[in-house]
Amino acid sequence: MKLFIGIFGFSSGIMVGSGVVSILILIGIIPRMARISNTKQFTHLYETLLVMGTIFGSIIYLHNIHINLGRVGAVITGLAYGIFIGLLSSGLTEILDYIPVVSRRLNIDTSYLKYIIWSLLIGKVIGSFFGWKII
Repeated sequence: MKLFIGIFGFSSGIMVGSGVVSILILIGIIPRMARISNTKQFTHLYETLLVMGTIFGSIIYLHNIHINLGRVGAVITGLAYGIFIGLLSSGLTEILDYIPVVSRRLNIDTSYLKYIIWSLLIGKVIGSFFGWKII
């Protein structure tokens, strides 16, 4: 019975992880970010690194592996994670045209969109700091 549960859990994890990575690749976040940053030639590398990071992150999490990188390593890892989450959320909002749709529905003048984007960015950063400090 334990063998069945282990195989079932492992295969379920592979399906969910593959689904998340394939959605990120299929909706075109990575190629769009590569195009914006003028690194279109590295798109395949970015997609490969996304898949490898997902695999290694899952292995580290599942096996409860602790890696002591020190303060500098923690800062670098935190910055990389923050940049990834920021690019992911901004890429999703760009692809889904979230901000233009909301501005049209709320009758907001387009000259105010940059202030809306900056306020969302600042709110996300401040909320992250509060989350890290409280948790």
